Amino acid sequence: MDTNSSVTTMPVVYNLNFKDLSIDSALVEDYIGFIPENIPEPFPELIYEILSEAETRINPTGGYVIFSDLFIDNSAKRIGLGDTTFATGPIVTKHLEKSSSVAVFACTVGKEVSEWAASIHKKGNSVLSYLIDSLGSIAVESAMDQIQAKLKENMAKKGLLITNRYSPGYCGWDTQEQKHLFGLLPEKFCGISLTESMLMKPIKSVSGMVGIGREVRHRKYSCNFCNDTHCVYRNKR
Repeated sequence: MDTNSSVTTMPVVYNLNFKDLSIDSALVEDYIGFIPENIPEPFPELIYEILSEAETRINPTGGYVIFSDLFIDNSAKRIGLGDTTFATGPIVTKHLEKSSSVAVFACTVGKEVSEWAASIHKKGNSVLSYLIDSLGSIAVESAMDQIQAKLKENMAKKGLLITNRYSPGYCGWDTQEQKHLFGLLPEKFCGISLTESMLMKPIKSVSGMVGIGREVRHRKYSCNFCNDTHCVYRNKR
């Protein structure tokens, strides 16, 4: 971990169970774009099948470290944590501007779900493989929802609020900045590492920042300001 940054907390890590994520068939159906009550066969049966097996394949873990040595430069569209500067872009910088500290987070559901999807694809069942891969994406975001809720609860005890979470690769924040982000976390935090191209391993992982402060706001994601139509946060409520 970067000892030049002011760390307000030691790393906080949560190990969750798949059941903690409250993922049901309706959530999977919505994610893959089906209209409720108009889902073609054999998708209901396939979704039921993967949900039944997911508990042994999906192992969520995640957490955060809070940093208080923070500066925000709206004119340069950047955020600094100690000696580390992030070119977060206009959207993220604006939404974190009233923060007094920042939680740097990372979360994964492990490598098993991706290995499961790859194994099924190798057997020639691309549809089932796609559903499993989609479930992995849903699971990691749902796990981070749970951890963010715990962060909110912990900060509320101190009279503080939190913002939305923001990740490199979204809202105009370059994916290459993953390197700086993970430089602030313990090595292989929650079992996550980076490739040379700054992709996370296991694949079904997320990372980023959440602002903390007395005057910050949690708001709807500003999709009208962003042209990324594949963003996982688009229209997220």
